[in-house]
Amino acid sequence: MTRLLSKNIIIYGGTNALKSLVPLLMLPILTKYLSVSDFGILSLVETTILFITPFILLNINAAINVEYFKVEHNILKEYITNALIISFISFFIVFILVFIFKDLFSPLLHIDNILLMMIVVFSALRVVSSVVLGLYQSRQDSIKFASYTLVQTVMDFTLSYIFVAVYRLGYVGRLAGTYMAFFIFSVIGLYLLYKMDYLSKITFKYTKDILNFGVPLIPHAISGTVMAMSDRYFISYFVGNSQVGLYTIAYQISALMLLVGVSVNQAWSPMLFKLLKDKNIKQVYKFTFYLFIFFVLVTISVYFFKDLLFYIFVDKKFYIAKEYFGWLLLGFMFQSLYFLVTNLLFFEKRTRLLASMTTIGAVFNIILNYFFIHLYGTIGVAYATAITWGLFFTLVSIIDIKFLRSFNL
Repeated sequence: MTRLLSKNIIIYGGTNALKSLVPLLMLPILTKYLSVSDFGILSLVETTILFITPFILLNINAAINVEYFKVEHNILKEYITNALIISFISFFIVFILVFIFKDLFSPLLHIDNILLMMIVVFSALRVVSSVVLGLYQSRQDSIKFASYTLVQTVMDFTLSYIFVAVYRLGYVGRLAGTYMAFFIFSVIGLYLLYKMDYLSKITFKYTKDILNFGVPLIPHAISGTVMAMSDRYFISYFVGNSQVGLYTIAYQISALMLLVGVSVNQAWSPMLFKLLKDKNIKQVYKFTFYLFIFFVLVTISVYFFKDLLFYIFVDKKFYIAKEYFGWLLLGFMFQSLYFLVTNLLFFEKRTRLLASMTTIGAVFNIILNYFFIHLYGTIGVAYATAITWGLFFTLVSIIDIKFLRSFNL
């Protein structure tokens, strides 16, 4: 099992590293062709996409990943079809609502009406790829996961480079390149689901179960986005979009830690679900401890190389962003550790509990952001991010330990 986990971590890690090279390799290009203000607008658009996506995705990918280990194939393919239909209906409802209230949201978010409507479409284009990649992850088919991800990544970078550097379309070119790639791979993803026999005739048989699992996770997903991204809105409102641009650069570089966290979780979660199914709690404790130590060591290593990372990926005029790097890196370490401990709550479908905790965490983060940005300026939101994820990881860990003790009885 250790060998399989190591192999999958390497494959997922390599895949996500190459995928993450797109924003990193785009940094020199974007910092050359975009103003600091434009960079801030791009960041706000991407943050808004992350906020809207849970209302459309409805966490159907997480529901499917859990059902994969619990039901037969014929039931699973009906479940997946049902989930995709629900997500499409949700997209239609969200699109209509945003259209109706666009004149209210547009000035509030500093995003024009047309781009605001496109954000809803961009969010919907993430659904099919999330389902396909989740299935590859559950099947532990890391090679196909890597192939799907990397080809999409290459297309994303190529189109983005053409639109930004050749046609000089600015942040619009970056968005166009990314979401044209998502559209193409949504079509490919539907074909792959059909070929793998994961699509059936349209059914609403499992609608209640899908919504019972996914809807409580909407506050969870939004609260997670608030904890990760609300800092941009605070900086934009109280300091200005130029500071959002600087902060976002430090965020992207320090997100190397998050890359490691996501990669490990993709490899670990299917194995954890199987261990929990077999009630092998000792192995759960052992591997969780090893991964905890691994994350701490990676964090220290990334911090040590911060000057080199900025030298490679960032134009000199943005070096001032180093000020925010250390605290954001610490926050990403706690977020990565949180990924380890939250999987158990997903397995037990304790989504309402998870949603309650993340909502409280988001409110706490907003309060910290408000007071800290007034006390310390822009770096205050970096303090708030690290503190919030640290406390959140601790809380979920305590709940997990109590559950595992009862699980072992």
